[in-house]
Order: sequence, then C-alpha cells, then structure tokens
Amino acid sequence: MVVEAAIRSAALPDGRAAWPVPTPVAIEGLGTAVPPHDVGGDEVLRLLTQLWPRLQRRVSLFADELSDTRRFLVRPIEEALVPLSPGAQAVRYAADATALAIAAAERAILDAGTAVGDLGLIVVSSCTGFVLPGVDVQLVNHLGLRRDIRRMPFMNFGCAGGAAALAWASDWARSHPEESALVVAVEVPSLTFRPADTSADNLLSVLVFGDGAGAAVLRGGTVLGRIGIGRTGHHLVRSSTEALGFERSDDGFRVVVSRQLPRLLEAHLPALVDDFIGQASDLDVIALHPGGQAIVEAVTRCLGLTDSQVAATRRVMSSVGNTSSAAILFVLEDLATHLPSPEGHGLGAAFGPGLMVELIELLWAS
Repeated sequence: MVVEAAIRSAALPDGRAAWPVPTPVAIEGLGTAVPPHDVGGDEVLRLLTQLWPRLQRRVSLFADELSDTRRFLVRPIEEALVPLSPGAQAVRYAADATALAIAAAERAILDAGTAVGDLGLIVVSSCTGFVLPGVDVQLVNHLGLRRDIRRMPFMNFGCAGGAAALAWASDWARSHPEESALVVAVEVPSLTFRPADTSADNLLSVLVFGDGAGAAVLRGGTVLGRIGIGRTGHHLVRSSTEALGFERSDDGFRVVVSRQLPRLLEAHLPALVDDFIGQASDLDVIALHPGGQAIVEAVTRCLGLTDSQVAATRRVMSSVGNTSSAAILFVLEDLATHLPSPEGHGLGAAFGPGLMVELIELLWAS
C-alpha cells in the first residue's frame, strides 16, 4: 500500500536516505470559524479606491485576481477602513480572536468525537494581537479543559504558525498516545490595518488577508484514518529576516512583505522539499499556505506542481483569503473532504517570518 510504504520506508525514491520516519499521528478532527462580515473582492477594491484615490491604477491591477473571491472580517468593511488605536486593537483582539478560537475548537472537538478530558495539550498560534492571559487560557476556561493541561502558545511564527503548531503537537502526541492534542490558530489581521499607510506592503495585506480561526485534534498511536501527519521539517532561510513580518509603529503593526519573497521561495524551496520528501510533483496533493496569488504561483512553478495538486489551496484562497497562521488548517479541512484517492501521500507547506519554512508530510488511508 502507498501509505504503508511511506510509513515504513526511510529512503527517498532515488535511494537517498530520508529524514527519520516517525509513527504517523492522526488528525481526528478539524474545524474552522470565520466572523460574520462577508466581503467580496470587488467591494474591497472599490473601497480601497475611495480611501486612496491616488492609488486607483495600482489597485485596479488586482481586479482580475480578486474577482469572485471573498473575505470575512470581524468589523464591517466600512469600519475596517477606520483606524484603531493600539489600545482599541488590543480590546477588539481579545474579544474577537477568543470568540473565533472557541468556535473553531468546539467544531474540531465535535468532529473528532473526543472527550475534553482526553485533551492533554493545547497549542495556540496567533500573531495579529496580544493579550495576557492568552487566548489559550480563555479556551481552557470556556471549553472546560483539564486544569493540568499543558499549554503551548505560539506568537512569533506568523503565517507559518498553524503548520508549526501541528508539527509540535504531533511530536507530543507520539509520546502521549493515551491523550489527544488540540491545535488552534486564530488571526484577525483586519484589526491591524493602517489606513494612513499607502505603502505597497499595506496595500497587499488588505488585498489578501482575512480574519478566521482553524483547529485540529491530533492523536498518536491510532489508526491513520482520514488524514494524518508523518514527518515534519523546519528551515530558517539564511539572510532573509527582512522578507516578512511586522514592524511596530505608533499606530500599530506595520506589515512587511518583501517583493523578493516569491524569488526567495523559488531559490530555496525546491532543495528543501526534495531533501525532505523527494519530488513534490510525484505527490498526490500539496496543502500549500494560501499566501496570495504571487506566492502560490511561485511555489507551483518552482516545484513543478499541477493545478489539481494545489486545488484545495486555491479554493481556500478564493473563499476566505489568507487567514495567516489559521490558513493551513482551512486548507487541511478542505483537503480532508476532497481527497483524490482512498489512500495517498502529500505535503503541507507554510512560510513565516525569518524566513521560516514549515513542512509537514501528509498521509491518509481509508
């Protein structure tokens, strides 16, 4: 069987030694949540043109890319274009991020059929706000999780946070097969939008980002089931710290997205993927972070992928946009309902500040 071969073999197809092959961890449940304000791409373009009339020509270049796309926001888009002070951002983040995280977590737990008493670890990823006690504490209290549950908050992984959280949780699940792990990624990037910033970085952020949360329940030592995690890989690209991230300003977070990011990925990703799992073009699916059209096209091109391999990513990019760290969980939820075969082998990939590349081996068997 394809999956059994992938699990047992420690060699790549060309005979080279692969990374150590661990016991797969089952993703027993998946859940996502989006806020109530549903906005079409054409509406985003119209309002941006009103906000920045001088940028009308630049904004119009994205018309085709954003046609028939949707985003979900925690505020009506008219309000989303009104600046929030850092203090107001913090208040809204505490309320909105917590509500989205709870909704996604409840759906993942229900999907898994897991008793909350069986959850021994909670990993929460978020980078678009800060509150102390954290969202993880609110989840423990609201969901009625065990008071001795291990908590692992991730703040600095950016868009790679969801994939990193899955990787860390899967490592824990392998050594605790009697318990389950809950992973939650929640982001509200619309709260950080700065209307006075007419930079290309800020324009790009409002065009691609949406608010939302994703969650997964993981368990080791079980039947693989719908979809599972094998190996995980992490790589910090040398001399790339200025390619992606946030800069703190007086009115909040300033988005940093280098125009060189697609080229950086094209230069480094093929070798990383090849060393990790072999030829990506030979895999059944690629659960790619939907970071925007330029990112998806660059990765598809440099890895020699087909449209069918990244179909789940494109569907998510169109339906909810880039929800930062939560986006990979939206893609996995879509993929789990559109698996191309009864059993197979795939790859999850996400990218965050650093530049950090997170890779996850995906396996499934009915």
